[in-house]
Amino acid sequence: MPKPAKHRTMTLDGVVVVLTPEQHAALESARRQLGGAQAQVARMRSDLQRGRRLLVEAERILAGIPADQLARLDGRLGPGRGLTGLLADIRAALPGTPDTPTRT
Repeated sequence: MPKPAKHRTMTLDGVVVVLTPEQHAALESARRQLGGAQAQVARMRSDLQRGRRLLVEAERILAGIPADQLARLDGRLGPGRGLTGLLADIRAALPGTPDTPTRT
């Protein structure tokens, strides 16, 4: 005969709460899901910060292009490329601009 499952106790805001094994399992599952969601949000924030840094760099590069060189760049930037590719295209098209890797 299997042993009956033990009830779990926990303290919540100073109050002792008794959980059935099913409630405890559901609570642990919810905690794991929350942890996964928090990790996903952290990754999304990191991606957003990286995107913002790349956008600032793109704006800085584009603002530094003299008007006479803008016509030369027209049509040279590959369609459908990401921002990193766009920055590489701009750097490659500008004379005397070293191709420095972007920190990610």
